[in-house]
Amino acid sequence: MTQSTPQLSFVSADAVRDVLNWKAVIDGLKAAYSLPHGPRVSPPRTLALEDKSWLRSLIAIPPGARFMGGKLFGAGASPAFNYLITLAEQDTGAIRAFVDGAFVTSFRTASTSAAALDHIADDEPLTLGLIGSGQEAMAHAQAINAIRPIREVRVYSPTPASRERFAKTFTDETGVPVVPCATPQDAVRPATVVVAAARSRDESPILYGDWLDNAKVVVSIGSTVPSQREIDVSVVDACDFIVCDVLEEVLHETGDMIAAREAGLEFDHKAVSLNALLMGQAEDQLKAAKLPMFKSVGAGIQDVVCAEMVYRLAEEAGKLIPLPIEFYTKS
Repeated sequence: MTQSTPQLSFVSADAVRDVLNWKAVIDGLKAAYSLPHGPRVSPPRTLALEDKSWLRSLIAIPPGARFMGGKLFGAGASPAFNYLITLAEQDTGAIRAFVDGAFVTSFRTASTSAAALDHIADDEPLTLGLIGSGQEAMAHAQAINAIRPIREVRVYSPTPASRERFAKTFTDETGVPVVPCATPQDAVRPATVVVAAARSRDESPILYGDWLDNAKVVVSIGSTVPSQREIDVSVVDACDFIVCDVLEEVLHETGDMIAAREAGLEFDHKAVSLNALLMGQAEDQLKAAKLPMFKSVGAGIQDVVCAEMVYRLAEEAGKLIPLPIEFYTKS
């Protein structure tokens, strides 16, 4: 016996940019991480590899949400990155929508960092030090600006034109003054919040512990697999409280933490999950911390929570694109 499936829809990248706003995504992720997560709510990513091709998937069933789903993306020898997020109804399993996940990825990464930062950082104006001037760096500056007043942004990129472009774009958009810096040290040393949102081409660290003169919080997002490096082991050593979006992946499957472990550092005792933090289970550690860090690898729950919000807002704005297809459905 078969039955017809609900209308399938597509949400384009343009629609994602039109309907999403930072505060809504940040609040949505804070709510999602404040609920208890079972061990399989957002399982570790899977990665398929063959020669020069790879394919990665992240799936999740967010508690209390309408949808479950997953993100699929990959590349071949000549990379052309597309990100597909599929949303299915939790109560029936019926696939309801396909979402272009390119901008969802930046939104959810920066918004997750901001959700953590909102709980970790003092409620005061900050000086933001950015290493990186690309899409992820810009997204983090925008997301942080949505939760805290920023006195000044200091940005470093090895390409002068890139940091100048970043400075003009962000200041024109927000009115916040931006100082393009010729060295990463100049961007980091005066900063109270430091965000590492880039990696060097040879995977050598881009942030060192002895640069953190005024830092009150560090955010690191660029080392997500064993082969990648972003922060030096001295940063791991300097930070006395480490919040991880996916605890086991951050601690055991990122190049930064693998290098720190190989250097003889012990840090498991000072690490907690973002879920535990936002459920109020690490308040004593947080109060005692002098330099906390949020370290992220990305998770399916972030993609699905953000994509569900995209679907709802796009539906309200009349931006869903009906698809002239129908799945064969078993019942």
